Amino acid sequence: MNLTKKTILSILGTLLLWFTSVQAAGIDHFEVKLTPENAKVGEALDLEIEAVDKNNNLIDDYDWTILIFSESDPEAELPSALEENTYTFSASDQWKIKFENAVKFKVKWNQDIYIYDLNDDTVLWIWEAVIEEEEKETLLDIEILSPENWLTIPKNSISVSGTSKKNHTVKLIVNGTNELLITTNNQWLFEKTIEDLQDGENSFIAQVLNSEEEVVWESAEVKISVESNLPRLKNIKTTPEEVEAENSFDIKIIATEWLSEVSVVINDTLTQLQKDERDEALWKKSIYAPAKAGNYQIDVVLKDEIGHEVKEIWAASIAVKAIELKAAATIKELEDAHTDEATTEENKETEEVKNSEDSEKKDLKITGIKVVELRSKSIVTWDEVEWAESYNVYKKEKDQKLELIWNVSIPEFEIEFAGDKIKYDYFSIKAVGRMDDGSDTGEIYEGSLSDATKVQTGPEVLLLFILALFIWWIAFIINKKKA
Repeated sequence: MNLTKKTILSILGTLLLWFTSVQAAGIDHFEVKLTPENAKVGEALDLEIEAVDKNNNLIDDYDWTILIFSESDPEAELPSALEENTYTFSASDQWKIKFENAVKFKVKWNQDIYIYDLNDDTVLWIWEAVIEEEEKETLLDIEILSPENWLTIPKNSISVSGTSKKNHTVKLIVNGTNELLITTNNQWLFEKTIEDLQDGENSFIAQVLNSEEEVVWESAEVKISVESNLPRLKNIKTTPEEVEAENSFDIKIIATEWLSEVSVVINDTLTQLQKDERDEALWKKSIYAPAKAGNYQIDVVLKDEIGHEVKEIWAASIAVKAIELKAAATIKELEDAHTDEATTEENKETEEVKNSEDSEKKDLKITGIKVVELRSKSIVTWDEVEWAESYNVYKKEKDQKLELIWNVSIPEFEIEFAGDKIKYDYFSIKAVGRMDDGSDTGEIYEGSLSDATKVQTGPEVLLLFILALFIWWIAFIINKKKA
């Protein structure tokens, strides 16, 4: 079929009008909020970004990459989550992102933040904030709230928390030498988990800094003692986890060996457990539930042979439900009925509790998923998971079910483009690990499923067709003029 000039122009017009309308239905600009709008030099600001269409409606499938920078203050401190000033939206962001305490300007006056769509530099937004010279602060309160002074703990890590003025830098000094920087949040709080504490005495001092990183004030010193040889609770299990009022349930505890006494406190009642004759670390007992329905905390008290005592508050809980009238019985009848069941399940439960100590599931969370689109394929990568032996890649089908597509040994897979039209599919990833039981034959298990990632799996042939047709039409006009 011969195409006339009129027909070609009609086709081009229709296709370009369709392409323009599709683009217009997508992102138009970003809604950006920098709070507070008036701040001091060095004060930490919150940055919120939303992708919206021309009607200011939130786009529910925006997962592209944005560029963030300040033109007025190139030395401004930007969110730590950025990689070379870029951030890629993911499904978990719900099409908007908030960076808390993430932006700090170094100089005063009107300062700006630019947000660009990395795929289309016509999609942008600019936000300005007034930054004032900070009056030099000479007195700011700061206090360590936890841990308490002279606390003794049985492990070499602890969470240190405190309070000072919001959005300020806090220097936490551990044992006089190790210095850690933290930023207070909008609730005036700071918190940091400290690892690798030394056995014996450890000390903490918190200092609050002004914008010039000068120490304004410091907290009182807090000292704690670490005794890693203290009794330690390893595991606690109740069977069943929910029991009727005044019914009996089994409680089993795994703790450090050679303890002289293990007790539990439920509803202000202290009950001493019995040591298993075959296992020095296992303590157990059948206990009657309280008479009233409710959720009761279980505190554990551990004592060793040289007088050390450790109390684990709320180590577990037991749910007690109201007794049904049709199941009413005397305590003696309940005890007799339970005895046979407890006897047959004893070995099984002991083994399960013991295995929970010996076997451990490592953290297999997938992070840092990135997609690179080339001309003929898409490449998907993610951060390597320390404990993973391999990775399972799942594709989301039309019925929303997940289908296992590949198992790969490295954090990467490629998808060659197929078909004759633009196509996107969603993929999720699970890391595959092995139970840590001290051997190479532990049970295989999967980590949690990653967020669904949108990946192009078909070429952009329509756009190429339009471009080729346009070039052919230009050549046709030029040849006609020469003729």
